[in-house]
Amino acid sequence: MGGRSKILVVDDNLNFLQLIDVELSMDHEILTALDGQEGLDKAKAEHPDVILMDVMMPKVSGLEMLRMLLADEETRDIPVLIMTASHFDPSTEMIFKQERNVKGFLQKPYTISVLKEAISAAVKK
Repeated sequence: MGGRSKILVVDDNLNFLQLIDVELSMDHEILTALDGQEGLDKAKAEHPDVILMDVMMPKVSGLEMLRMLLADEETRDIPVLIMTASHFDPSTEMIFKQERNVKGFLQKPYTISVLKEAISAAVKK
């Protein structure tokens, strides 16, 4: 994977997507999606190096999208970083961590440096 890695960010918060684009676009190609269905479609079309995914989203939730990615031969090996709000249920976190393509779990709010480290680790795996 020479050069910039391609990151798909799936989150229904437009302000968050814009912030991520500003912070990461110097080093990475950033793709965005506002819901799980759009994220799934972009993952299939663009084959990103890593997917950053929110849990609670309209149309298709993060867990549903994750399972659809795993069910598709073209997308099952894309590393996924799960992003979630601070009031998230730890038992649900365990469900995500059992999925083989989940490479990390980020609890919002987190710093950009924590996000960059998680992306770097996920891309290397």
